[in-house]
Amino acid sequence: MRVKNALLSLEPGELIEVFIDEGEAVFRVARTLKDAGNRVVKVEPRPGGLSMIVEKGGKHA
Repeated sequence: MRVKNALLSLEPGELIEVFIDEGEAVFRVARTLKDAGNRVVKVEPRPGGLSMIVEKGGKHA
């Protein structure tokens, strides 16, 4: 999962915007992120899919 790899480079509390194509399982992606301790901050429709703002979980530095 490319999102998981991108999150590895972030510090806890930092945000990343993720674009999810229409064909992807949006709920599966959100659940996987939450199960890993991250927080979905915002979801907005975009042409061809969705934009999801994710906050990396974990202890803040």
